[in-house]
Amino acid sequence: MTSRYVRQLLGFAGVVLLGLPQAGLAEVRHITLEEAIHLAVSQNRALKIARLKVEENREKKAGERSSYFPRLTNQSNILHVTDLEAVAIPAGGFGHIGSTLIPPVGVSLLQGNKTVYSSGTMLSQPLTQLIRVRQQNRIAAAEVAISRDDVKKAENEIAVQVHTLYYGILIAELQKKAAEQQTEYANENLRESEEDIRNGSALKVAAIGRRADVLESQQSILTADLQIADLKTELYDLLGISFDTQLELDPGVPTNFDNLDKAQYLKIAWTENPEIVAAEDTVKKARAAVAAAKTTYIPDITAYARQSYQDGIPFLPHNFGTFGLSLNYDVFDFGKRRANVRAQEDALAEAEENLRKLKDDVAVSIEQSYNKVKRTKTMVDVAHQVVALRDETDRLAGNQLTYGVVQVAERRQASAARYKAQADLLQTSLGYLLARAELDQAIGRTPGL
Repeated sequence: MTSRYVRQLLGFAGVVLLGLPQAGLAEVRHITLEEAIHLAVSQNRALKIARLKVEENREKKAGERSSYFPRLTNQSNILHVTDLEAVAIPAGGFGHIGSTLIPPVGVSLLQGNKTVYSSGTMLSQPLTQLIRVRQQNRIAAAEVAISRDDVKKAENEIAVQVHTLYYGILIAELQKKAAEQQTEYANENLRESEEDIRNGSALKVAAIGRRADVLESQQSILTADLQIADLKTELYDLLGISFDTQLELDPGVPTNFDNLDKAQYLKIAWTENPEIVAAEDTVKKARAAVAAAKTTYIPDITAYARQSYQDGIPFLPHNFGTFGLSLNYDVFDFGKRRANVRAQEDALAEAEENLRKLKDDVAVSIEQSYNKVKRTKTMVDVAHQVVALRDETDRLAGNQLTYGVVQVAERRQASAARYKAQADLLQTSLGYLLARAELDQAIGRTPGL
């Protein structure tokens, strides 16, 4: 029963491994952490969408800026009326000469034509509206800045995700090596137990326990393979590269960092954190919106000059010009303007409160990340000591195996423990580096760049 279960597990592992990208069939690409971050920042689709949003807002701002300048418009019409008013002149309406009436009979004179053609080209310059236009341009500029802040925030988040996946793959690969060493140790231990059973120096139950150890170590290898495959799939998607590409990660990761105190980190965050900067830009936008809402109480005065042509309107020449000022003002709107101003003032208060909240949140995040960096650095120091002890144990076990003091299984157990210690060291080291990346993200800098 146990042997059949082993065969089934190994068969399932083979199927999974066949489904993983094969190095001989796919392009092998060596990539460092910094290269992966640059690749993600340049190719990630979410970032491309965010950058297009910046361009969209820039074009909107250009459209708002054009409102400062005069507009040249043309209005042309063709109009047909069903009837015209006539001027009736009765007989003798203009008097008489002797007995002759002027006119001798009644006359009906039509005014204009039933079909009227008109065309006018007008140059208009807003005057009082420029106050509102200025505020609308401020709103558009704030939207451009907010979209740029969103790009920066997205870049920082992408960089942290790359750190997490990159480090996760390195850790899983080293854990797999440790599991392979554990499997070799378990197989050797099983072989020695079976020899002891044949020699009559051990019971069969010992071999059953050793077979269970083999299965558990093989399961650990399979779990590591599945984890590596999932992490690489997520990393490929984040980097925007083909799933056929086989990545080879560089285990050399950065270890030199600037060590600042918390007050310095906070000072940097107030000026560089994209969420805080975006919140400040949102406050500027809300203030401009309040000022723009108040301008609705100012009459719209426009200066204009117009050249017109008409055919069919009585008492006007075909071509004539007009110029002057036009005024437009809503005398009473049942409180609509007042409600709009109050709504914008509430939006401003909301934006200011959100800015204060974000500063508090960032301060908490920096406090947590700063403490996490200190704790993980201590854990790295302890892990280094464990690795040193495991290396020495493995060296001594090798010497003892040479002189026949220990068996092969014990040497393999020491080797497996050494690999596990190395995997733990890498995990704690990368946990420290990830904490540094999170601290960089909290202050508004792109980790790894």
